[in-house]
Amino acid sequence: MTEQAPLDSPGGGLLSWRTSLTSRLVCAYLLLAGLTVILVATAAYLGGKNALRSQALARMETVAAQKERSLGLWVDDRRRDLLFLATDLIHNRHLPDKPLPLDADPAADPACQKLSAFFAALASIRPDLGEVLLLSPEGGRVLASSRPASVGRFRATYSYYIQGRLGLSLQSAYPSPESLRPVMTLSLPLRGPGGELLGVLAQHLNLERLDAVVRDRAGLGVTGETYLVDSFNTFVTTEAIGRTGTIRGVHTEGIDLALAGLSGSGAYANYAGVPVIGVFRWLPEYRMALLAEMSQDEAFGPAQRLAGLLVAVGALGALVLALGVRMLSRRVARPILEVTRAALAVSSGDLSARAPVLTADELGSLARAFNKMTSDLEALYARLRSQVVERTAILQHSHDGIAVADRQGNVLFVSPGMERLFARSASELTSFQRWLDLGLESDLEREAALLDWRADLENPEPPERVLRLRGGDGLQRWARFRMARLPDGGVVINAQDITGLKESEERIRHLALHDQLTGLPNRQLFSDRLEQALKLARRSGHFTALLYLDLDRFKAMNDTHGHQFGDGVLRQATKRLLTCVRESDTVARMGGDEFVVLLTDLVDPEDAAAVAAKVCEAMQAPNLEDGLYLAGASIGIAVAPRDGRDQDSLLSAADRAMYVVKRRGGNGFCFAQQTGAG
Repeated sequence: MTEQAPLDSPGGGLLSWRTSLTSRLVCAYLLLAGLTVILVATAAYLGGKNALRSQALARMETVAAQKERSLGLWVDDRRRDLLFLATDLIHNRHLPDKPLPLDADPAADPACQKLSAFFAALASIRPDLGEVLLLSPEGGRVLASSRPASVGRFRATYSYYIQGRLGLSLQSAYPSPESLRPVMTLSLPLRGPGGELLGVLAQHLNLERLDAVVRDRAGLGVTGETYLVDSFNTFVTTEAIGRTGTIRGVHTEGIDLALAGLSGSGAYANYAGVPVIGVFRWLPEYRMALLAEMSQDEAFGPAQRLAGLLVAVGALGALVLALGVRMLSRRVARPILEVTRAALAVSSGDLSARAPVLTADELGSLARAFNKMTSDLEALYARLRSQVVERTAILQHSHDGIAVADRQGNVLFVSPGMERLFARSASELTSFQRWLDLGLESDLEREAALLDWRADLENPEPPERVLRLRGGDGLQRWARFRMARLPDGGVVINAQDITGLKESEERIRHLALHDQLTGLPNRQLFSDRLEQALKLARRSGHFTALLYLDLDRFKAMNDTHGHQFGDGVLRQATKRLLTCVRESDTVARMGGDEFVVLLTDLVDPEDAAAVAAKVCEAMQAPNLEDGLYLAGASIGIAVAPRDGRDQDSLLSAADRAMYVVKRRGGNGFCFAQQTGAG
């Protein structure tokens, strides 16, 4: 017996790191504990993250609502200021008394100068006012402005002028043509007592105070911010995002959704590429988007710290418990170690090995069960050896052939019965290909059989196959092959010699289709051959002739000399008929003393007359054996398709022609066409 390495040796024993049950238990525990800690930490993180997200979004919704209200209040205040200014200008007659000519310079007009000075003083004490200006009722010319550079310019195409002629209007934030910074413009018409349009009063609003309101981070933490973006994708509150100038063409998921007219919340990357959660609102009155955002790191930081703490605590606890699991598993492993030693001995062939029963618990039950199993194995092994001897004897003496092959068709085992069937040794029958090469004579048969057997190897229920084999002794044998699948994909082949059965079947088939007395085809076989001949004649265009023959005065001879004499006459007539026709022609007995001859592939119908004359001559030849003699024969000839296109019409025509010959005295022939029988 080969010496085994100690089971607890470091290199290859049971307790080595790779094969130790203890180590595997500890590793399994650590794996499960680690998965549990990770799952708990992940669940805590996801739950906390969702809760923190909801809280942060709720705060930002509140802040965004407050910012929107503050924006509305600020704009309403500016509207009231503009209305108050318009009222003051009209009631206190600060406006020019008469329209200024188009070719006049407003900067040189005293009234316009006075009004511009008033506007400049007003703008100096009102930080929200970027510019106050009065435009002419026609043409949109700036008559007075807090910015002298604007006086005299035309603003007829500006939206605030066009809308201001109609009523109080607000042009939402847009880039100022002068400063390129975002501004908002309020405008309204100035009308006289009669409702006539005196001009358009407009205010360009500075957004610094609005910027301060929006930039307030109250309730948004360290990284939170709010800002406005106009419909040109321009930041309205640039300082709120740490930039000194306006930024145009800025795009984020929140900005794009808000500028598309939507309001909502979500997680996305902000204008700086930082992952944030944010709330966005579209303010249709001002045509601006209001956004409140906070970095995801700040929003979800508590959840991440909680998850990290859970992982650290769980890992420490798992390591402490792993030490206890290792100590316990070593005690559990000892009985298993003893069972393993015994199992190794059994696997080496020592079925007498037994495991000691060290405990009364489940491990002790395992040792007892193992010992019982080895005892049963000893008994089973003895029975199997006896059965192998018995089965081997059966295979050696079985008449059937038995073989085992793999799924590629390689033969692994051949019984003596298979050797007898092929009349060859097992060393010659090494594969299905070899079987067919040795047993089948034609290449076509071999190729067809090989394809069938290869398909059978893949078929879960292969069919039965019957082959005619030529054995090594030169004899031909019929064999029936049956296959049964093995679990490994191979097959067991059973072969039976059915040569005797095939010969019996052939005799039965011959008796069913031939006349027992003469050996000629009977009416059934003749009918089949006639049908085939008619089909061939239709395809080829040649003629088929039917000779209906009746032996003359046969009944008188049979009654006079007896049936045995008559049977001899019929057999002798059969021999002479067969000498008169070709091998391709058919001679059949229809019953009694009536015969038919089927002549096929005739180029000229008159060829049938030559055969009929030859038959008449043969039937009159003398010197029959055993005193037998013939008195001649009457023959009716029908030709297809001239006298008929089917069996019944041809037989009927030939029969009538034969009776015409009978009435003439017999021993002759007549065509059905000559008698009008066709």
